[in-house]
Amino acid sequence: MPAWSERDEAGRELERRLGIRAERDASLAEHTTMRVGGPADLLATIRDRFTLRGAVRLAQSRGWPLTILGRGSNVVISDAGIRGLVILNRSAGATVDAATRVISADSGLSMAKLSTLAAEAGLTGAEFTLAIPGNVGGAVWASAGAHGGEIAQIIQGATILRPDGSEEELPREALELSYRSSRFKGEAGRGEVVLGATFQLQRGDPELIRGQLEEIRRWRREHQPLGIPSAGSVFRNPPGDQSAGALIEAAGLKGRRIGGAEVSTMHANWILNRGGATAAEIRELHTLCAAEVQRTAGIALESEIVFLGEGAQ
Repeated sequence: MPAWSERDEAGRELERRLGIRAERDASLAEHTTMRVGGPADLLATIRDRFTLRGAVRLAQSRGWPLTILGRGSNVVISDAGIRGLVILNRSAGATVDAATRVISADSGLSMAKLSTLAAEAGLTGAEFTLAIPGNVGGAVWASAGAHGGEIAQIIQGATILRPDGSEEELPREALELSYRSSRFKGEAGRGEVVLGATFQLQRGDPELIRGQLEEIRRWRREHQPLGIPSAGSVFRNPPGDQSAGALIEAAGLKGRRIGGAEVSTMHANWILNRGGATAAEIRELHTLCAAEVQRTAGIALESEIVFLGEGAQ
């Protein structure tokens, strides 16, 4: 695919204005947990909120195509890659206020780190975030949850950057959080970027908190195919008590392979990269799972992972 026509000028402006040295034609596969994906026209790694704010504002003011990636845990990037500027958000600052029991975190902080910070401060309520593989920004965007816990239960508010470059503090109610959905997936939040969030926790027994974290680690080792490239859960669970994994298994798809992509034999709601898989193969297997569940159970599964990049839609 032809490179983005403004790439070179954009790269020069990022360096001149913000001191950011962006890579050209950088592979994105290594920046996603599925380990697939073509190149970014321009890739910038940003490690603090001030620079993230500046880069987003610059891109918005210039009309540059912009994609922000966190830990790449719920995305599959197309084999053709992503046109425009891709920002790797590594803005991971955080503060813990012991008196109010509030943790303020930049959007690039990993959710696993959030659980650790809370545990070290003797605060409970965030243990479930250990099992969320993304960062704060992605977790807010997706209204993430795990092990019976949901972001909506602990988030106090978020700081966002609007498309016009203005910054705003939004309370929890304005985030429109529901099961795996938020304002950022709808028209109201189109073009908005999460810069950070605050979480209200409670005091807890440090020993009990450590025990809960260890129990989550044990459960994941026993029930999830960790250590093999994947994007985590592929489909949302349908309403009610139904499980997407159980529906895919009932459709006879456990272990099904297309090229290097495989439906996990441990957990059917995970698609694995068994080595050399392409984004196209993963997409084909994803489509097959949805079609077979629709055929056998009459249920339309909704994707939890997002397909990004040239030709992904």
